[in-house]
Amino acid sequence: MSKRNARFKKLDDDSRVLGIGSLFRGKDRKSWAINVDFNGGTSQSMQFSNIPVLARKRVLNPTIQHEFAGWPVDFLIQNSQNWEVAKASECLAYQAHSHGKDGNQLCFVVQVGSTRVFIPQLEMARVLFYHDPFLARLSLQHNALAEDFVVGKRDDGKPLIVVREGAEYPMYYFNRDDNRRFLSWVLLDHEARASFESICVQLIKGKYQHNNYQHWNFQFTPPPLTGVELEASGWEDGSSNTFFVWEVSKLDKLPSDVEGEIDFYHPGYERQVGGKPTKGDGNKGESPEQFDLDDDELTDSDKATIALISDRVAVSFKNPHITNRVPSKTKSVNNIIGAGEKDVLDNDLSPNEKEESGNLPGGSWNNLDDQSDDAHLYIGKFQSFFKMVDCVVAKHSFKLIRKGVVKLPKLGYGKKHWLSDSQNPRCLAYVELDFSDQFFTLLEIDTSDGAAKLSTMLLKSTSGWVSDNEKKILQHIMKKSLAWPTDFFKEQLGEKTYTGIPHPKSKHPGALPPEVIDPWAKRVVNWIKRTT
Repeated sequence: MSKRNARFKKLDDDSRVLGIGSLFRGKDRKSWAINVDFNGGTSQSMQFSNIPVLARKRVLNPTIQHEFAGWPVDFLIQNSQNWEVAKASECLAYQAHSHGKDGNQLCFVVQVGSTRVFIPQLEMARVLFYHDPFLARLSLQHNALAEDFVVGKRDDGKPLIVVREGAEYPMYYFNRDDNRRFLSWVLLDHEARASFESICVQLIKGKYQHNNYQHWNFQFTPPPLTGVELEASGWEDGSSNTFFVWEVSKLDKLPSDVEGEIDFYHPGYERQVGGKPTKGDGNKGESPEQFDLDDDELTDSDKATIALISDRVAVSFKNPHITNRVPSKTKSVNNIIGAGEKDVLDNDLSPNEKEESGNLPGGSWNNLDDQSDDAHLYIGKFQSFFKMVDCVVAKHSFKLIRKGVVKLPKLGYGKKHWLSDSQNPRCLAYVELDFSDQFFTLLEIDTSDGAAKLSTMLLKSTSGWVSDNEKKILQHIMKKSLAWPTDFFKEQLGEKTYTGIPHPKSKHPGALPPEVIDPWAKRVVNWIKRTT
């Protein structure tokens, strides 16, 4: 489950981040912390696990809605490995608006027109890799990717990522298609992996001892990121033509050499089969309205962890890929109730790693907003539907105007925008047809996981009506918990302008034998001909 309302115990209300300094740890400690400066002249050490939510001018523990800070900047990256490196204090825009003690932190410097834009290296790593605490901690450990994951191939040659037994990779990230995609990119893309592993290389090379602590000013080598569109906010100094970035909000069109479908195996994942879906997501009890994060405590390795949602980073791939969960075994059940963790009823959570000596349940940040244009990757889920449409066009004198596949949106804390078996996006396919200069649209939702029983929806409308109203239709479907919004269709299109066309019966969800395709097409055609 996911909760948004979480506050840090050690911080005051409305604590605005003004500076993010060096990493440090006691020489006998395993985990790294980071120095953070806040408004009011206060400073706090925060565990590095919290880096997904630490950006300059962000407000933690907000009690009111805060205005967006800074001026926008956006540009197209040519090659980030050619960027200069300089300290934050060398930027006059930083000096004009500096309240923290982080002037010695390293920045990338890129020329954008006549302006030199300074991007803190840690902020660049945050939007590239630090979408969750797991990868944040892993990046500071030598050879950690190889120790936690095995990259191989299946018998059919398809790439296979195996989560090693004993690895800390949490099931709640494995269950999310967007987190799996980014982890597989880090593991399989040559440039991304080299960049991720450069973090620990630089740490080993650059850390230094002072009194009883190790310190390190964050540094890494980014991937080239050629063709990526970057959006950020910060402060500009017109007299010096410099701009200091406070927060990067978007990386669009990330390059990737990962293609096709990637299978993921997690030893803790069992696929439930044979059951009928029940309402709810399997969580028990009621959770508090607000969680208190104790940053000085570790997570109990035997207790559940709740995913915490913060302000998110929008990232997309130029050529996205699919990931699939591979079960360790299948388990026959009478009812399928979803893959959520049990609710944590206590108010107190730890945002840090799991240890046997830990005392609290876990709270884990997830700032990822994967905006990849990837709906077309799931067109194969509608193979039988599109064969039926091909039959309508080929045998009954219909013209195909347009067709496509779109993802259903997430609504609130609901999970029905994912398929319960694969945890990949649930999609809707649409086809617009012309018959005797009248327009009809067929809608089909992927319910191959048995989450609902939905007929094919047939609408009589003007050309382009569904495309123009796509967002509203999808929202109504999710509000009705995977049901057709017939009231909306009636209100917008009128009486007798819509009907459900039953699917042919099949022993296997989502799979139809060839001999039933033609009768299915005839049912569609017969309804259309009766209305024209």
